[in-house]
Amino acid sequence: MYLILLTSKDQQEDIIAGLEAGADDYLTKPFDPQELEVRLRAGQRILDLQAALLTSLEKLAQAHQREAEIGAKIQQTLLLGKPPSGLVGARVAALTIPSQAVDGDFYDFFLHNCRCLDIVVGDVMGKGVPAALLGAAIKSSPLRALSCLLASSGQDALPAPEEIVGLVHSDVTQQFISLGVFATLCYARLDLDHGQITLVDCGHTKTVHFRHRTHTCELLQGDNMPLGFSEQELYRQVVFPLAAGDVVVFYSDGVTEARNAAGEFFGVNRLMEVIHAQHSLEPEQLLDAIRRAVIAFAGVETRADDFTCVVVTLAETRWAPSLAQAQCEVTSAITELAPIRAFVRAFCLELPGCGLDEEGLYQLELAVTEAASNIMRHAYHGRTDQHIQVVADAFADRIVVRLWHRGTAFDPKTVKPPVFDGSREGGFGVYIMTHCVDEVRYLQDEAGEQCICLVKKRKTR
Repeated sequence: MYLILLTSKDQQEDIIAGLEAGADDYLTKPFDPQELEVRLRAGQRILDLQAALLTSLEKLAQAHQREAEIGAKIQQTLLLGKPPSGLVGARVAALTIPSQAVDGDFYDFFLHNCRCLDIVVGDVMGKGVPAALLGAAIKSSPLRALSCLLASSGQDALPAPEEIVGLVHSDVTQQFISLGVFATLCYARLDLDHGQITLVDCGHTKTVHFRHRTHTCELLQGDNMPLGFSEQELYRQVVFPLAAGDVVVFYSDGVTEARNAAGEFFGVNRLMEVIHAQHSLEPEQLLDAIRRAVIAFAGVETRADDFTCVVVTLAETRWAPSLAQAQCEVTSAITELAPIRAFVRAFCLELPGCGLDEEGLYQLELAVTEAASNIMRHAYHGRTDQHIQVVADAFADRIVVRLWHRGTAFDPKTVKPPVFDGSREGGFGVYIMTHCVDEVRYLQDEAGEQCICLVKKRKTR
């Protein structure tokens, strides 16, 4: 019976069947002490191997536990930045709930001043300590690139997000390709003074933007590849307008790819529904609402991937008080240029202490006229039945005029500088605008509406 217990279940059944079929023959065999000794030694060897296997399994479990603990420490100390407290006009909250395995989710924040913040959110392919280490390497790269660009330029102006991501790409992509890994990344610059967010999307999950003005959720995204896909990739930024009361949510695929018992994904539509319903909450409360919605959908607390989410809520009061605002709407007929000039002049002259002398006022009129003319000729291609909305805001230190339209988007980088000897036409409109005002910006909102924004500084006493 002892020998039977040492065998497998199938072998035990064979032995028992043999005993039942020929018990007399089996029991009348001559007793062989050597055979018994061999069987005993074999049985002991099996017991020793089983003990060694159990010891190995225990050591493996301990190693996995140590890896998880190391990964958790990496995640907390190297992968997760701390939301800033010195941002004026917006509040930021971030949350990461680790899955059972260590993943490569990371985020960081670079506060340039009380009105400008860079947010980096990313995810490295794979799990475990290797993914966490690669995530830590990627997380540190944007800050290193930012410092390098500032040092090399010798100027105070911030490098554009696309410049920063481009330098990160050149530093890490070749190594990532050799390792067979990649990382998705979203680099966003929140500029409260100019009311815009500049985004470089490297294959990351689509950022959700709740627009307070329309009470709708839109998706912000670019069309760049993840880091580590191609050395030839050129990373380009996109700019979207922001307004008071807006909410911006960055997240990892651990949020939208959470599954329920039927195998359905939580998905971005459910995420937008939660944000739309709970947009008035404080950022920490909105994070918790999203977390609870995902858990309720999945039906379990544990998840296969990290839950990472960053929420930015913009104050419902204006970031910089507007002293006055006016707007008008015109058609795209060339005859509307005179009414636009009259609107701008009247707005400025009605301001207490206009802050613009006659020359400055003429320059602003000329820049607005050129912007409107470009919209009529190039964005609307000469059609006269389209609409242009002109919005003027006066602030303590500047006058801002925005021209909104639904025509063809304009990329100023495609315009060559003008040639003044008459050998080539074109480029004069952009040249005039940039030399008549202090800043020219081109924006596009999520609904496809285009904007030319002109900023003229006021003289202050």
